[in-house]
Amino acid sequence: MDAFAATRLAAGTAFLVVAAASDLRTRGVRNPLWIGLGTLGLVILAAELLVESAPWPTWSLAGSAAVLFYAVFFGRPLFDEDGFHARPGRMGLFFAAAAMWIAPLGFAGIVASSVPIVELASMPVMLVVYQLMLRARLLAGGADAKCLMALTLLVPTYPHASPFPVFAADPRVQPAFQALFPFSFVVLVDAAVLQLVVPLGLFIYNLTRGDVGIQSFLGYRAALDPFPKHVRLMERITDRGEHVVVLRPKRDLDPRPEILKLREAGIQRAWVTPWVPFMVPLLGGFLLAFLAGNLLVAVLGAGR
Repeated sequence: MDAFAATRLAAGTAFLVVAAASDLRTRGVRNPLWIGLGTLGLVILAAELLVESAPWPTWSLAGSAAVLFYAVFFGRPLFDEDGFHARPGRMGLFFAAAAMWIAPLGFAGIVASSVPIVELASMPVMLVVYQLMLRARLLAGGADAKCLMALTLLVPTYPHASPFPVFAADPRVQPAFQALFPFSFVVLVDAAVLQLVVPLGLFIYNLTRGDVGIQSFLGYRAALDPFPKHVRLMERITDRGEHVVVLRPKRDLDPRPEILKLREAGIQRAWVTPWVPFMVPLLGGFLLAFLAGNLLVAVLGAGR
């Protein structure tokens, strides 16, 4: 494992441990943590490019990613609850970022550098992808998206971490895997695999209590008084007086009116779904991505 890979592993682990602790305690992570992690990633990348005497296209791609990253945290967005707002300064920055990304692409096949330019080109793309995933609700919260954006800057290319990862792609397909699955996306995939432990654990817990059904993979029965913290209520009394179970309740819905209705109907215990902090699986996914590699490689049998 080279010095840059070791530094990235140590920094990412440290920041994610703090983020996971905060998420477990408060179900939130403050923006300064992600700004610090992304900035540290850019500093490490700049040092690596200097050591390798990297050509200008690599710097241009790094600059494009930096503009897109800091735009997430600073300035007024183009889209908000009121719709689109034309902000010339912000739009100019985005056009500059696009130009810094497009200009080096013509040199991807001829630039000689130990820092893979194709992987660096994925940095700005992944920053946009994670924002789109957040808008499409494919990521549960803003902290998850910001974490993945910061990790994109921290580990922009696959690290030289020999003898790791354990599951490495066959050399014949490795370039394609690394282009299709940037490192931060591997973190997300590995974290999602770890997250599968939650429904399995819930089902086993419910099975021991005799609570069986599709909802037993998603939640558990809890007392309404006192109502537990960091959960969402799955049961409702409809306007027609029907008692129903909602498998995917809205996150920010105030449960108190529904709790009152359930109590009036004589219900003392109801199904709830826990608000599981995704930072914990992301920490595990980051370590797995570094040490084990892309779990899809193992599943698809494309390893060496």
